[in-house]
Amino acid sequence: MALKEERRNEILEEVLKHGSATVHDLSQRFGVSYEKIRKDLTALEDQHLIIKHHGGAMSIQDTVENPFNVRSSENSILKQRVAKRALSLIPTGSTVILGTGSTVLELAKLLVVRDDLKIFTDSLPAASYLLSSQSDSYLLGGKLRQKSSSVYGGWTTTLLEQTKVSICFIGSDGFANFNGPTSPSYSDVAVDQVILKQSRKRYILADYTKFRRTSLHQIATWDIITGLITNQQADWDLVDKLQKYTTVIPD
Repeated sequence: MALKEERRNEILEEVLKHGSATVHDLSQRFGVSYEKIRKDLTALEDQHLIIKHHGGAMSIQDTVENPFNVRSSENSILKQRVAKRALSLIPTGSTVILGTGSTVLELAKLLVVRDDLKIFTDSLPAASYLLSSQSDSYLLGGKLRQKSSSVYGGWTTTLLEQTKVSICFIGSDGFANFNGPTSPSYSDVAVDQVILKQSRKRYILADYTKFRRTSLHQIATWDIITGLITNQQADWDLVDKLQKYTTVIPD
């Protein structure tokens, strides 16, 4: 029993330190089966210490900002479903701003097939996909930020303030105990706030695990958000509370 509890404590430390961990990596590190690791993760989730997801677990507290490529690999199927639902909400001929975030990147991949839009983004990965799009696409300028693979700063916000669009999509980290979408980065928050201000319709893209996670900085309050696009697996008790302020749109 002592060895099991010791392993679970070390697993918790690993998840908190890095923000997430996979069943495969944990099994290799501790020399035990996948089944034992999954039981360990279930026990930690039951204590509200972590959140399990397909293939591993993530921290409830998002004080650690993982690099963009790490976040992109988490919950990819859930994010793709959210992005597909978001695509259906973009009318023909729209002007669009795509913010940073791995779920927004999945939307950018889908927008490659559209040829009727004007798209602006501060996300370098999104811009790289939009190179293949027949829509008019624009990468905002600014200082490069490695953690979010984006640009930020005065140059970025000045360009945004000169741009009005019909619709925007931004990502969010966990928003448990917050009255709005969040980010672990104050630099990203400053850009996202201007994006929201310059858009007539404002959508947040977040997979259902974000309902139970928390972060550092609130971007905006829910009452100015047109809709939160998430997964059908979301806790609908939490969804009902949120729908007092904005529309929750399941995938």
